Amino acid sequence: MGGNNLSLPLDHAKKTGVLSLRDKKLEKFPEEILSLRRNLRTLDLSSNRLEELPDDIGCMQTLRTLKLDENKLGELPTFIGNLGKLEALHLAGNPLMDWPAPINKCSNLKHLDLSRCRLSEIPDSICELKKLDYLCLANNRLHHISEGVCRLKVVEIDFNNNEIAVIPEEFATNQCLRVLRLDNNVITCAGIPSQLLTSSTVSTLSLEGNPLDLRRFRELEGYEEYEKRYAATKRKCD
Repeated sequence: MGGNNLSLPLDHAKKTGVLSLRDKKLEKFPEEILSLRRNLRTLDLSSNRLEELPDDIGCMQTLRTLKLDENKLGELPTFIGNLGKLEALHLAGNPLMDWPAPINKCSNLKHLDLSRCRLSEIPDSICELKKLDYLCLANNRLHHISEGVCRLKVVEIDFNNNEIAVIPEEFATNQCLRVLRLDNNVITCAGIPSQLLTSSTVSTLSLEGNPLDLRRFRELEGYEEYEKRYAATKRKCD
C-alpha cells in the first residue's frame, strides 16, 4: 500500500485518533504510522501479511487498542512493553511460536486475545498482568493450565479447543473469575475439582464437546451450588 493510498486514512486518524488499515495486503509495517505516535489511540492492522513489527512501535505510547489479528507474526518486539497505556491487544491467528516480549510491562492491559496462535504453553509474563479482565487462549495446543493463570484477576477466560484434561483447583479461590470456557477439550468428570462447583465464584462453566458423562457430572459434589449460581446469573441477564 503506497504512501498516496495512506494519506486519506492518516488524515482521518489525525482527527480521530483511530487508524484502520485492515485487510490492505500489507507486507511491511507502514512507517508513516509512526508520525501519529503522539495522538493515535486505536490501530487496526488485522488481516494483512505482516511478519514482523518495528521496534519503533514502542514509541506509540498513546495507543490503547492494537489489533494485529490474522497476520504472520512469529514473535513480538521487546519494545511492545513500552506501550504503557495499552488496554486491548488482539493477536488471534498469528503463529507466535516464540515469546520474548515483556508483555507484563503493559501494566494497563485489560483484554488479551491469543486465540489460534499455536501456543503449546502459556507465557509466564501473562501471569503478571494485574489489570487483565479477559483472556482468550482458544484454539491453541495447550495441555495444562499454569497456577499463575489461575491467580489472574480476570472475569473471563476462554480455553476452548485445546487439549486440556484437568481444571486446576486453584481456580476455586479466584474471587474475580465468573466465566470459564473449556469447550472441546479432553476433560472428564475426574478432571473437575469439586471446589470449583461448590465454593468458587464461577457462574458459567462451559464444557461442551468434552468426553463427559453428563449424568455423573450432575451428580458431582457441588453441582447443585453451581446450578444456583448459573441460574442467578441467567436471571440477571434476562
